[in-house]
Amino acid sequence: MRLDRLVDSVSTRSEYTSSGWDKKECSIEEVMNEFHSIEKVVFSNELYCFTTEFFMVRNMREMWAVIGHKEKKFQWLKLVFERKLSAKP
Repeated sequence: MRLDRLVDSVSTRSEYTSSGWDKKECSIEEVMNEFHSIEKVVFSNELYCFTTEFFMVRNMREMWAVIGHKEKKFQWLKLVFERKLSAKP
């Protein structure tokens, strides 16, 4: 049982990052700067709050970086957010 908790702990921690592990253009600062540059972004709405937590996960930042154009990135982020909302009971 203790081993299971350790494995869960390690896998969870590996999803979060220090800046030394980030790929180019995938740091929290870089993705948030790009997110802030999108005109449709509204500070402090639900999507914004979701995004601040979502981008704490390294592989989500990496996906954001590879999508390409900012409008496509924003559409993808909204879709993920909407799916999370609809999955809540």
